[in-house]
Amino acid sequence: MDYLERAYDDAKYGRPSERPIVEMTIPTSVDTTLTPPGQHILSLFVQYAPYKMAEGNWDDIKEEFADRCIAEIARFAPNVPDSILHRQVLTPVDIERIYGLTGGNIFQGAMPLHQLFSMRPVPGWSDYRTPLNNLYLCGSAAHPGGGVMGACGKNAAMEILRDGK
Repeated sequence: MDYLERAYDDAKYGRPSERPIVEMTIPTSVDTTLTPPGQHILSLFVQYAPYKMAEGNWDDIKEEFADRCIAEIARFAPNVPDSILHRQVLTPVDIERIYGLTGGNIFQGAMPLHQLFSMRPVPGWSDYRTPLNNLYLCGSAAHPGGGVMGACGKNAAMEILRDGK
């Protein structure tokens, strides 16, 4: 818990985490057609990286921050850093630039307890319906959020069918 709190503290004060929280997936562990034999793709989701920094800018420090993320992986998998052939680093600013996601937030808004379940995105809209007739929410702003791929869309589709649309 101390590690998590320290990682967040850096971002709270407008700095990328010195020791970030790194979630790593390896899609090639289930689909070997994505890379040549013996190679893999690693995808990292990292916390915490503030959109607005207290000083400097992401373009100047993103490679250094990526190195810190790789160093965290190396604490548990020391062979990873030397096996990286290519990397793409997307900061919150890059995510906004490339994908148009405001503030680089892939979850279309925060995911604290007061914005989850029946209160996501706000109380009264958790059933995927909006006050506008025939307008439904189906993105990561809806329950269960952006971390459960496709679930928001499936849930919204079920409500649309229930409404006879």
